[in-house]
Amino acid sequence: MKTKVLLVLLSVVLLVSCNRKPAPAGKDSDHASEAGSKGRYALKSGIVDYKSTMMGFDATQTLYFDDYGNKEVTESYMDIMGTKTTNVMLSKDGTMYNFDPENKTGMKSPAMPQMNQLNFGALTDEVIKEWNLKEEGTETFLDKECTKYSMNNTSLNMKGYYWVWKGIVLKMDLEMATSGMVMEATNIQENAEVPAEKFEIPADIVFQ
Repeated sequence: MKTKVLLVLLSVVLLVSCNRKPAPAGKDSDHASEAGSKGRYALKSGIVDYKSTMMGFDATQTLYFDDYGNKEVTESYMDIMGTKTTNVMLSKDGTMYNFDPENKTGMKSPAMPQMNQLNFGALTDEVIKEWNLKEEGTETFLDKECTKYSMNNTSLNMKGYYWVWKGIVLKMDLEMATSGMVMEATNIQENAEVPAEKFEIPADIVFQ
């Protein structure tokens, strides 16, 4: 059960945290926010802590990014019935790495473009149509004025809302086929000094 919960949680986080493409040129760039000029975020660097609830379980995540999101890694932590699980998710050179830094095991696979589409700094007409994304005005969350988006992706049987600030998703409230998920930022460090090793893959990880 804990593995299933973690995998579902990570797949949802992937929807908003792994697209490193800058805003495209041409008419599609009209949909890009201020985050699109240099990278997916409008901040040079940052550290964002999150809490989330899915299938009755609580988890925490920390997003580290630099170079306006061109470098990005997410660390996720769960404690299920006394069993603690850590997972690091890093996309690098066209490959997605998921690994447990404590057990030194992991999996890698080609980065899947379909899981990288919700880059709010570079929304294209195609993505907006596929995800049925709509701007629902602005709301304040964590003292930040966010753009609120609604989403209804029938192919994934997923719908819900995102609160986005400077390209960063600060909150999402999603309904999926078998469960719901709420993820909220709890702390933001703007233009933080992120150690370069955060974006490196440890040499002792054994990948399958």
